[in-house]
Amino acid sequence: MCSYMTSDGSSYPRLMRAIQTGNLAIIEATAAELGWVALRDALGILLVIEAKDDERFERSAVRWAGRLALEVPDLDLAELAGALESLHVLPDEHAQRTLLALAERAVRPAGLRSASPPNRRSQRPGRRGLS
Repeated sequence: MCSYMTSDGSSYPRLMRAIQTGNLAIIEATAAELGWVALRDALGILLVIEAKDDERFERSAVRWAGRLALEVPDLDLAELAGALESLHVLPDEHAQRTLLALAERAVRPAGLRSASPPNRRSQRPGRRGLS
């Protein structure tokens, strides 16, 4: 089996660099290559979209909120409402911290290969993501 790697490294580090530099074209290509991106990294992508492409932001924010609801097993309605409000006021720093804290609780859905480094919760024995 061949593994293709570009001169600038593997896909995940390339995605992180693209998020840091705000390069939407590389973000899109690398995210497609990875197939699945952890919710915390998807938040970074969302922030780039908010800064660079207002036209796509609302649709992307709704999708991120949907993933939050599916991937955080113990999320309650008040937290989801707070997340929606935080999405609405981005790029506010407090909103970013709130959303990141929620995203850190996400558990990768079962059956998906990991593109991003696993978070601590997803490594706990007996914990499973959504089917």
